Amino acid sequence: MSPRALVAFLVPALVIPVAAYLLIHDVGNSPAPRVAYAQVQALFLHAGCEGCHPGVNPSLNLLPGASYGSLVNQVALEDPHYAYVVAGDPQKSFLYLKLAGFGNAASIGGRMPFLKAPLSEADIALVAAWIDQGARGPGGQLPPASNAALPGDPNIPQLPLAITPNGTGLISGTVTDQGHTPIAGALVTLLLRGPSQPGREEHYKVARTDASGHYVLHDVPAGTFELKAYSPHTIYTSHWAALEPGGLATIDFGLATRVLGTPTVSNPKVTLLPGGGERLSMTVTGPHLDPNYTLVANPRSGRVFEVHAPGARAGVWSRTISTRLRGPWIFFAVDRLCDSSEFLTVAG
Repeated sequence: MSPRALVAFLVPALVIPVAAYLLIHDVGNSPAPRVAYAQVQALFLHAGCEGCHPGVNPSLNLLPGASYGSLVNQVALEDPHYAYVVAGDPQKSFLYLKLAGFGNAASIGGRMPFLKAPLSEADIALVAAWIDQGARGPGGQLPPASNAALPGDPNIPQLPLAITPNGTGLISGTVTDQGHTPIAGALVTLLLRGPSQPGREEHYKVARTDASGHYVLHDVPAGTFELKAYSPHTIYTSHWAALEPGGLATIDFGLATRVLGTPTVSNPKVTLLPGGGERLSMTVTGPHLDPNYTLVANPRSGRVFEVHAPGARAGVWSRTISTRLRGPWIFFAVDRLCDSSEFLTVAG
């Protein structure tokens, strides 16, 4: 999940919080006290993590009795570069990076807890110390060593925001579900962000996954931009990307199954206009509708269009485009809680 204002990721913190640094590096004359897993579990309860995982996002279970096995040396659904917890290494641990709010991990779905104030420095330090001390389990035991390759944060170049949707780069990757099964027909979109964009962010490009869950985005711009992956009735995942001119990147996505309601879309239409152009429209209902995330994709052309309604209220959402494009067209809506509706296809 990704709060819309995560542009702050573009200037990531270069150091971990001070309290976490002191605990990890044992600055002082006495060793840091051992952190019991019960303290970490209590933090999940206090921060409201248990309410969403698995109640809203079932891909991660943070309830007592299940959380430790779900976290330690387990590959993160959202990006297989990470494990949720790499024993002994907070800087490679998806959980810690998401809570601390820095590194590329914090941009993948946003800092946690979602839509709440960040954890205190002391709470973040506690998680860092627990991981650094070996991520001991409820009984104080050390976990078995992991044989998985867990590289952690990729080396993403620090580049200015991209200002044009077109370029000479290429991005490819896969989209999988929370069972790590490839999703055919998922959509990966490219967004530009910044004050020059309508609503400060705009979808421009789209690619659809094949039967093996693989996608390719062509003619990708130089600079920093955002990618999002969508599939029906899932929670979308975001990744920031940065390419030099002509650059290549591989970015994989994992999508959690949505267990709550999603927006409803109906009556999709592509209407040819006199003199050229087309009107894209559909009926959208549901709470928390988002004016920047009600979308019509045309994978054949590699383009995606945002459609709108006055006040972002339920009803008919539409947009007129100046060109005529061959179908198929895919209509869907995503709400402010990152839930994707079903996909409706118009062959036109």
